[in-house]
Amino acid sequence: MKFSINKSIHQFFGRLLLVCIIAISFFSCNKYLEKPQSSDIDLDAVFSSKERVEQFLWTVYQTCSIFEFPYYWASGENGFYHYGATYTLVAAACDEADAFSNITGAEAFNKGTWSSTDIYWYEFRSEFCYKGIRNANIFIENIDKAPISDEEKAAMKAEAIFFRALMHFDLMQRLGGVAIVDRVLKVTSSADIPEVLIPRSTFEETVNFIVSSCDEAAKFLPNQYESRFRGRVTKGAALALKARVLLYAASPLFNSETPYVPVSDPQLRAMVGYTNYDPNRWKLAADANKAVLDWAANESGWCELYRGKSNAVDRYEEIFINPSVNEIILDAGFMGTSTNNYFVRFLTPGTVVYTGSDPVNVGITLNFTKFYQKADGTDQVWDEQPGVDYPYSEYRRKLRELEPRFQASVFYSGEEWDRGSGTVYHFYEQRGKLLDSYNGVGFLRKFLKGVRNGSNPPPKWITFRLAEFYLNYAEALNEIGGDPGQIIWALNEIRNRVDMPDYTYTNKEDMREKIRRERAVELAFEEHRYFDVRRWKIAGNEGVMRGGMYGLRLKDGNPATYHLERFEDRVWEDKMYLYPFRISEINLGYIVQNPQW
Repeated sequence: MKFSINKSIHQFFGRLLLVCIIAISFFSCNKYLEKPQSSDIDLDAVFSSKERVEQFLWTVYQTCSIFEFPYYWASGENGFYHYGATYTLVAAACDEADAFSNITGAEAFNKGTWSSTDIYWYEFRSEFCYKGIRNANIFIENIDKAPISDEEKAAMKAEAIFFRALMHFDLMQRLGGVAIVDRVLKVTSSADIPEVLIPRSTFEETVNFIVSSCDEAAKFLPNQYESRFRGRVTKGAALALKARVLLYAASPLFNSETPYVPVSDPQLRAMVGYTNYDPNRWKLAADANKAVLDWAANESGWCELYRGKSNAVDRYEEIFINPSVNEIILDAGFMGTSTNNYFVRFLTPGTVVYTGSDPVNVGITLNFTKFYQKADGTDQVWDEQPGVDYPYSEYRRKLRELEPRFQASVFYSGEEWDRGSGTVYHFYEQRGKLLDSYNGVGFLRKFLKGVRNGSNPPPKWITFRLAEFYLNYAEALNEIGGDPGQIIWALNEIRNRVDMPDYTYTNKEDMREKIRRERAVELAFEEHRYFDVRRWKIAGNEGVMRGGMYGLRLKDGNPATYHLERFEDRVWEDKMYLYPFRISEINLGYIVQNPQW
């Protein structure tokens, strides 16, 4: 293929120079980020004033957390991005869910039509991660000159170091080893070009950089802040990021003698994962995740699993609609309002909530519904004979028997959107209307309690919450054959919180499946499973990210019925375990592409 390197370099550095311009723009966000707007100012002016130093730190929060935060709200972008799922949750690009509309990026993932030439739309805009990294580096390199105490400097620098690490992890989980940018890159002339042409680091180097950054940040971050600074980075957030990174690093996708696809180039092999299997990586992950639990119990003074509300459905639901729940270690910022109300438009059911045009309608697949047990801890028995119509009453009974987290997460036929309103929706009665346009067993409800067309979306998207680290700890400990009592304790803490019966320890292989199942249910639709099935190397299994996706299709009649429906066959290739780098960047000659892209 012919390629103009001069044109590409011009395009690349045009973008880079734009990123390198320091535009300190501020906009209203959560309590911690609610700071007044400011005009552009130079660095000397910024770091000569405590107030402006704080404002620049808010900018670091904005440009880092808003891009870790999977909804990118911007009028110029006409929507939001979610690791490339575009206009929907990334859950719709794995076995959790389906976006009924064909306008979403999830459609390209599910059909296998994405590539390195159009990854710009499907990759979650990596350049914005580097914009956040640049702002963090500017802050880190200049904070020491600020007229504030050494203690304040150390703590604020630690916040920027944390966010720089978070952005590197955001890249790592999709791309493997990435270019590590630990300083401000300056481009003032062509002589500076070599400085910014940073090649990919190995996967191991990338992990080590993130982990060491978390360790450094944790030394100086406080355990808590006064309430008006809620949402600010604490020591627990640094411990949480380290724990998640080490869990990913220990997992089969990266911690293996053989890569996920054949790789002949030793240099590339080291970029896509470790070059050997080491069980001690699971030990490091177990220790790091236990450290988060210990911090919550012994140091934080506030962080704990949420156990309020007498009803288990309300208890679980509350975590995602109440920003003051003490289970949340770090949220990614206020979801924001929009004149187009994209969150409502793209996630809530048409005609019930969003009354505008082109709703996306997120449906929960039967594939994923099967992970939910009945409330008594036994498995549901599903009617799955093709071509057979079953009574609608059986559909209702089977779904109503499922455990509290399902009831809080899925809106299915015969239920109230606004609980207690008395208004019940039977989807088969709306055939031909937008309400009936979904694939699966019902619509997404999680995150959406109280949301109506024209209302604000939920207040926060959660980056880290404590429940994850019980599950991380159980998984890592199980992989090293650790203490069965600790494994069961961690798992049952999560189950007991929603009134589910205890598990008992069996064996390593069986517990692995139980832990993965519990993880799927507890963290459903929170952008975990999309990456979990990759790091476990099971994405290519039938019914996960490849093959048949199923739902229960309702049919009007006297009486109404339902039947099993295979609504989609999805495409998977093992090269998709990691995203490609954009071909325009590869053609610059210093970035090595991920295998088979």
